[in-house]
Amino acid sequence: MRISGRSAPLGVAHAWILCTALLFGQGTARAQTAPAGGSLVNLVTTMSNSGVFVYDALERQSALANDTAFVNLQSQCGNLQAPSCTGSTLNLFNRLRELEDNANELLDNGGEQQFSLHLNPSGVAETLRWTAPEEFAAQGSMASKFANTQTAVLSSRFAALRFASQGARLAQGGSAQPRNDGWSFQYNGNALGGAAGADSGGAAFSRWSAFVNTGYGSGSKDPTVLEDAFNFNSTEISVGTDVRLTNRLVLGLLAGHTEKRVAFNSTQSVVDGAIHGNGQSALAYLQFEGDAIYLNVSVGSQHLSLATRRRITYPSNNPAVAPVDETSYSNTGATSWIVTAGAGYTFQMRGFSADPYLNVESVSTHIAGFSEYNGNGFDLDTPAQSIPSLQAALGVKVTYAVLGPFGVVVPYAYGEARRQFRDSSRTIGSTYTNGVGGTDFELPTDEPTRHYYVVGGGGSVVLKHGLQGFLQYSGILDYANYNYHVISGGLRWEF
Repeated sequence: MRISGRSAPLGVAHAWILCTALLFGQGTARAQTAPAGGSLVNLVTTMSNSGVFVYDALERQSALANDTAFVNLQSQCGNLQAPSCTGSTLNLFNRLRELEDNANELLDNGGEQQFSLHLNPSGVAETLRWTAPEEFAAQGSMASKFANTQTAVLSSRFAALRFASQGARLAQGGSAQPRNDGWSFQYNGNALGGAAGADSGGAAFSRWSAFVNTGYGSGSKDPTVLEDAFNFNSTEISVGTDVRLTNRLVLGLLAGHTEKRVAFNSTQSVVDGAIHGNGQSALAYLQFEGDAIYLNVSVGSQHLSLATRRRITYPSNNPAVAPVDETSYSNTGATSWIVTAGAGYTFQMRGFSADPYLNVESVSTHIAGFSEYNGNGFDLDTPAQSIPSLQAALGVKVTYAVLGPFGVVVPYAYGEARRQFRDSSRTIGSTYTNGVGGTDFELPTDEPTRHYYVVGGGGSVVLKHGLQGFLQYSGILDYANYNYHVISGGLRWEF
């Protein structure tokens, strides 16, 4: 399915079909040597300018890349009777020559047509999309867009500390004195709602806690001219521990494992393939909790191993030329360095509270260069990529703490506006592994959305004996071409 309709006016289309039919009826054996230069760019330019068939930006880039690779290979492979190239290099040249011959046939420019695929303009457009490696743009999406899930887990961790404090204040009825009745530290000490002198007081409490969080996210991306449609999902599990250095200061460490999957949507884009990622991450964090204000910072990294499968397949209407159906594979790694900082203030009235907050996240992602393998000519070499990101989130969280016989339940909802300051479109360059010369493909990615929103809600429960749990849903709004939803939950225990 094409992502955009580009039919010519009815009269022009009928005339073109007639001309094409006449051309296909002519003899195919013409020249016995390869033409002096590529014709694909001439084809897409001529037909686009004349309105016969309008080729899009990706198809134009693919035509330019394949023309360049074809011309560079001519000195080795251009002698059809005795080519000096062999193996995959010869196979690549043959595939490119078939595209060039098809362009010559459609242009009727007197060039070689013997190996034409006999495809119409629409068929050539789809073939150009099959040869283009626009799938590689999705690697960046996996590694940077909605991929740093450990920061989302950490945000839930910070919120859990605050929720516990709200439950503590409700359970204590505003008292600054410890209650030795089996509740967690926040109840048995007056750290989070008590007197300023609590930091030096002698209340007995558990300084250490451990937690485990898990989450599942899923979403989809709509097709654009430069990038394919795909569905994606991720599974996350994180464990961590933290210690109260003082009644108001918490230091912790979070470690996690993630599995991420992208399945390209062949019903919306000319594409077939998938990407699988698995990785590990670690973050150290520090949170200060005042009576109303709170501050937090974190620093860490995430490494994601990426395995990509990219299929290249297109037909041939020439009995003398076989259709193409090959699959290229590649493996690479994406490493992200993450720094976050946040601040918030709690306004409380009895069981209700509202927390306006500001979070800033800086992520620097590096995807290592890689080479495809197992293809039959169309394998590509791709150099390293760097993806910077600086994002701010301004939001508000509303909670209501309810004291019951078994513990404190804190339902909550939040919304935030996010602004991206650094991420931008980047160009991914690739060179045919079996080609000759420099970069062939130079494909730009889509511009990222600068402004979007995140909304969510859930509940936290604080039980006796240092137990706490939460369940949360969140989703994104107004992020162009993407939708994304996450369900997460976790348990915490003080000891």
